[in-house]
Amino acid sequence: MRILSLDIGERYIGVAISDPLGITAAPLEILEGFDFEELRSYVEQQARGGVGLVVVGLPLTKKGEEGEQARITRRYSSNLEKIGDIELVHWDERLTTVEAEKRLSETGHSLRGRRVDAEAAALILQSYLDYARGKEKEDKG
Repeated sequence: MRILSLDIGERYIGVAISDPLGITAAPLEILEGFDFEELRSYVEQQARGGVGLVVVGLPLTKKGEEGEQARITRRYSSNLEKIGDIELVHWDERLTTVEAEKRLSETGHSLRGRRVDAEAAALILQSYLDYARGKEKEDKG
């Protein structure tokens, strides 16, 4: 099963996807101007392609609390919870955009355009994958 990650912003949605084993995350694409129904349709299409879990970045405050942007993200992603056979997880995305910009800059990529949104989605997903693998090892041990 593949896992999809969404970094939902005001105008753009960064998308990343895991490898089939759920070990690594890679930036996939940037969606622009999607509304609730378009995003739902997109995720349904991904589900038909083998995605069983969607990790949505949740923009918490520096104190780890949910502010206005987190409430907007939850409202936007709540439409995805109604898709059958898809599990939805909200995951802390604090500082992922800053880290994505740093990584892209260090590798010589331009920060123009919205590539940073897909890179941020990959960082969110990788964080989740690492946590899930650690939890799995902990549960077995």
